[in-house]
Amino acid sequence: MTEAELLIIGNGMACQRLLAELVQQPNRPARIVVFGAESKAAYNRVLLSSLLSNELPDSVAELASPDWYAEHNIELICDDAVVLIDRERKLVVSRHGRYRRYQQLVLACGALPLTPAYAENSNRTLRPGICHFRNWQDLATLRLAGQQLQHAVVVGGGFLGLEAAEGLRKLGMQVSLLQRGAYLLNRQLDAPAAGLLQQQLTQRGLNIITNSEISSLNYRRGQLQSVALKSGQQLKADLVVLALGICPNTGLAQQAGLRVNRGIVVNPQLQSSDNAIYALGECIELNGETFGLVAPINAQAKKLAQTLCGHSATYCSENTATQLKISGIALSSCGDIATLCANSNASPGSFDACTDYLDIELNEYRKLWWRGPYLVGAVLYGDTRLSPQLSQLISRQQPYYGCRTTLLLGVTNISNDTTATATIAVADRRQQAA
Repeated sequence: MTEAELLIIGNGMACQRLLAELVQQPNRPARIVVFGAESKAAYNRVLLSSLLSNELPDSVAELASPDWYAEHNIELICDDAVVLIDRERKLVVSRHGRYRRYQQLVLACGALPLTPAYAENSNRTLRPGICHFRNWQDLATLRLAGQQLQHAVVVGGGFLGLEAAEGLRKLGMQVSLLQRGAYLLNRQLDAPAAGLLQQQLTQRGLNIITNSEISSLNYRRGQLQSVALKSGQQLKADLVVLALGICPNTGLAQQAGLRVNRGIVVNPQLQSSDNAIYALGECIELNGETFGLVAPINAQAKKLAQTLCGHSATYCSENTATQLKISGIALSSCGDIATLCANSNASPGSFDACTDYLDIELNEYRKLWWRGPYLVGAVLYGDTRLSPQLSQLISRQQPYYGCRTTLLLGVTNISNDTTATATIAVADRRQQAA
């Protein structure tokens, strides 16, 4: 039985970023083994929606070629999930009966999609006509649906749900999108920005229904026909796509006796309750926080690579901006927007002032939340060029004493910080757009 200096469970984006960081280290582990549950090697999940709408070729999503793994002495085992970790013997066992010993183990198990009760059979499998939009197999399922079916219902008004809905619409399907909350992207946007987004997507042909949930699925001869909403409304549906969020994949860690809460509990060195086992990405929990965005996971990979190579490195979560592009519409948010948008009685002291800007002609919107001289939240719609500067002010908690109006309107030259200058800058942008 072979032994790996480093064994990694999970071959997603977090794993691949960790490997990319490791191969740059002069004293990296000499023998690395990676187990992946999917039949395909690591790919960029962020691009799934662009692949679905045929905006990009499949090859663009590949993160590393098979030759790359061989070149760096990395044994990649695909389509064979690890089913057992024997911590005492430092041994893992795979679904197909492979055994590998390890000196250090990294869990990069990712997350699992949330599935409502109405979508599952008694054996916890998805009912006919139901799928997620999470991996390459889901992509293949949706592509086939776009060729054969007419009516789709996408459940979930977050980023993945919106991207899935737009992708299916571009394939020619009639698509209804259901959002349980009052507006789209309610963790990243405020109501006005979400309203602009909904208006643009509706104009493109999406049927968006907020404050809505499915109560039941209607089948005929085993084929999905329609869905019934709790409001009593019926929607035609050959396909239901679930995009209701994710939860950390902790099953293997829990079975191995590691400390688990919402995610696999790690310390700032990304070390689990077992000194030989580390974890990163969507499966972990650090100081009560879980992670689902690319930027913090990339930062974790960099720190963990240093730790695994014997250096002292710790990961500290930062409040970075979330920048999204939904079918060509640019969005950005930074800060705890959901809390800032909540009733002030529910979050006393979270902010004491806000400034906003709306330009219908340019289809631009920005809102900034302030606590004293500190920027604590920002939402940008349509033009996100200010995002890096605003994110830095928020994450580093640097006081800002300049004119807030000029900052809001996009004048970053503080030496010429006047409202009049900002107004001229906006007029110039309108003229360029015309």
